[in-house]
Amino acid sequence: MSKQLCNRLARIIGGRGSVTNGVCLVQRLRNLNVRILGRRSRSPLTLPFAISVESKDCRGRTLNLGETVILEREINPFVTQLRKRGIKVTAIHNHWLFQSNCFKYIHWESIDNPVLFAQKTAAAARAVGILPRR
Repeated sequence: MSKQLCNRLARIIGGRGSVTNGVCLVQRLRNLNVRILGRRSRSPLTLPFAISVESKDCRGRTLNLGETVILEREINPFVTQLRKRGIKVTAIHNHWLFQSNCFKYIHWESIDNPVLFAQKTAAAARAVGILPRR
């Protein structure tokens, strides 16, 4: 995966990209008030919006993965938006015990052109307010 392509994907979701072991990881943090053990967390482990892109085939399609922290009220609208764009939702679950507000984590995936995946992901997230509108 080229650094140039990774930076392009980062611009699409408004995050920062890095390439490690041939995998492009693009991350940004959500601005949510999440509490664990009664304390507010600003950790990248609790507030991610991230995609990764790797393993390009001969048609230029890549293995594309996504994850974000998500408020419970955002789950159904975001799942609907991802599915409308042909992206598979693969998990919705907790990461943390003893959290004091209602948030979960959601994972999604596809085999697609990496730019199209980033664009579809960003459009789905913007449609429900997970990412800010441009």
